[in-house]
Amino acid sequence: MTDTNHTNRRGSVAWALALSLLSSVLLVALAFFLALITTVSRPDYMKSQVRRSNFAGLAYDFLSEDFSSYGAATGFDSDVICSALSVEQINTDMETAVDDLYAGNTQADPRDDFKAQVNNILLTNLAERGIEVTEEIEDGVDIVADACRLDYTNYVAIPLAGQLFGIITKINRILLPCVLVSLLFCIASLVLTVRLAGNARLGLRCVTYSFISGALVCLLCATALYPLLGLDNLTLRPESLRSLVLCYLRGIFGQLGIFAAVFAVAAAVLLVLQFSARKPRKSV
Repeated sequence: MTDTNHTNRRGSVAWALALSLLSSVLLVALAFFLALITTVSRPDYMKSQVRRSNFAGLAYDFLSEDFSSYGAATGFDSDVICSALSVEQINTDMETAVDDLYAGNTQADPRDDFKAQVNNILLTNLAERGIEVTEEIEDGVDIVADACRLDYTNYVAIPLAGQLFGIITKINRILLPCVLVSLLFCIASLVLTVRLAGNARLGLRCVTYSFISGALVCLLCATALYPLLGLDNLTLRPESLRSLVLCYLRGIFGQLGIFAAVFAVAAAVLLVLQFSARKPRKSV
């Protein structure tokens, strides 16, 4: 009878350890889904990456070069033609583009207001220089302003917005069910781990192992996965877009680091509980 009980106990412990491993996998899956909810699903996240990636500064540099070349070809100083540009305005326009994307408006803004601004700046400059604006000159200014508008539209925009909106929509559709399912399975696995362990101390130890393993895997994904995938070698043009994409991806991996810290804190609390339970009580 004792041998039978010992065998059953060993079997229960083996199941508890197996479920502990399964729980760590489920914790990582839960962290991954929550990371997507806090990043891909939120327009605020993309807008924060626009600023963090220095998208506006890089776009400003590219546009300034193009605008200066247009000015040199048509007799306008670069300071004049580039005065229509500002880093803050590029940031604002990109944030508006992000809001439009998440709202389902995937049509690129034609930037007619920007063209009117450039056109007004150039005509004002001609008037200040005492140059009579004939119909022919006005048509030429309109052509230059339209070229600036096209460049601005291409640089200050989210490319492939229609396809990207479709991807975001599909991800958002499945994320919440995935979070709920992984959370329920994770809770069930942790509870079964404790029950099959046979005693509270071993069960608590197995649960602690689950959180430590989950924390280590999340930390590994947050720090090592990005360089292992070689994402920095990604070739994208212009540089402003490349910087935004890479910063966006780094931020997603970085979210896993936050969950690694959460799991580590949970494991630390469980370890404290275990050590407290082991500490012998002083006899009165």
